[in-house]
Amino acid sequence: MNNLKLLLKQPIQLQRIPKWIPVIIILLTLIGFADSTYLTVKHFEGVIPPCSIGGCEKVLSSSYSEIFGIPVSLLGSLYYFMILLSLFLYFDIKNSFVKDICLKVMFAMSAIGFIGSVAFIFIMLFIINSICIYCMTSDIISIVIFILASHILYLGLIKKHE
Repeated sequence: MNNLKLLLKQPIQLQRIPKWIPVIIILLTLIGFADSTYLTVKHFEGVIPPCSIGGCEKVLSSSYSEIFGIPVSLLGSLYYFMILLSLFLYFDIKNSFVKDICLKVMFAMSAIGFIGSVAFIFIMLFIINSICIYCMTSDIISIVIFILASHILYLGLIKKHE
C-alpha cells in the first residue's frame, strides 16, 4: 500500500501515454453511461426493460438493485459521468499538474468501479442466480476501463524509456 502511495505521488509522464487509450476509455464510458442511465430511467418509470436472456427482471427487482434506496444504475451513471469529466478535463486543460490529477482521479474511480463490478458479477452469478445483460455490459465495461486506466499508470509512472 505504501508503494502505491509513493507511486501516485510521482508525476505521470504524460508524453508516454498514447492518445488512443483515453479516447477508447471515453468511448467505453459513453456506452456505459448510456446503459446505466437507461436502467435508471426504467427504474424510476417502474418498468423492467426487455431482456433477451431472461434474467433482468430477477436481478433488477432484487434487493441488490439498490443501495440505501438509491438505484445501483444511478450510481453507475454518476461513476461514468465522473470518469468522462476527468478525461474531458485531461484533454482540455493545458496544465500538466492538472492533467496528472485528472488521470489519477480517473484511475481511482476506475478502481472503485472495478471492485463494484466484480462484486455485482459475483452477486448475479452466485446469489441471485440470474444474469442481467444490461448490468453485465456495464460491469464488463467498468473492468475494461480499469485495465486501460492501469495501463495508463503503468506507461506514465513505471515503464522505463526503451
